[in-house]
Amino acid sequence: MDARAPIAVLWAMRAVVLTVGEEDPNVIAGVRALGADTVVTTARPSLAAAKLAEAAGLRYIPFLSTADVDRLLTDSGYRAAVSAIPGIAGFHYMNDQIVEGYTSAFEQERAYTILKSLFPAAIVIHPTRLDLLATDPTFADLCVRPEFTDFVAPYFYPVASTVLGPQQEDDPWEERLAYLLGLLQPRIPSGKPVLPVLQAFEQDGYPVGPDLASRQLDVYREFWPDVANIAAFWWGDGTAPLRGLGERPALRSAFRRLFAGLLPRPAPRPAPERPRAVAGPATVLPRFPSAWRVCPRGSCGFFP
Repeated sequence: MDARAPIAVLWAMRAVVLTVGEEDPNVIAGVRALGADTVVTTARPSLAAAKLAEAAGLRYIPFLSTADVDRLLTDSGYRAAVSAIPGIAGFHYMNDQIVEGYTSAFEQERAYTILKSLFPAAIVIHPTRLDLLATDPTFADLCVRPEFTDFVAPYFYPVASTVLGPQQEDDPWEERLAYLLGLLQPRIPSGKPVLPVLQAFEQDGYPVGPDLASRQLDVYREFWPDVANIAAFWWGDGTAPLRGLGERPALRSAFRRLFAGLLPRPAPRPAPERPRAVAGPATVLPRFPSAWRVCPRGSCGFFP
């Protein structure tokens, strides 16, 4: 990646998240067959993964922790190694040493500023854990900072043994998802790109049908009618209790339809009024040159 490249240009994204398999040609071919244009990995940047993605015509967005981002400043060898990997379209980041979702505003500003300084052509994403908006009244003011991500990437996987309680597909999970998005929407500036991270797995005991994908997107489009981006969580890793796209043909077909852009768009839903966080003056960072995971396995996020 050339740090002297021009500033990043955002694209309409059709992404699939991988927690394993980013160096497996069969997995990458399966992602491409869905009609995806981007692969997001929970692994750090890898030359092998970058080459496979590039050969398949996929953009490649690996993970960096906030500690990794700091290391880019202090370790010239590490910075050179990451910079030398071709085909990195961007990074997603978070502090992976604390409860997921609680990367502080200061850490977000620091990581985003460092990455944009070193890799101005890169897309930089910090995902937003939606359930914390409902369970922690301090979370939004402390940690929701859309100015430190190029795409706002909300995630909550509604049909599973979720952090907010178990829900089957025939339960009113759309209402719960809409409530969470209604809390988030007033904090997102008009025109800011939104990347919905949709559930693309089935948990044992919580069967899902092919309509789950489109029903989730319909809820997001009630708040952002023109949303043009989708991320599918996730391909799967072959272990119970979760079965991802790689193991569920009906889910693959559903996301192939989404990626092809064949779905109608519902009318907008009014969002509840909430006060916006008041941004203070930007922190000056001296001497400058990401499962996303509320997951039924017990850890939460962009990733299980």
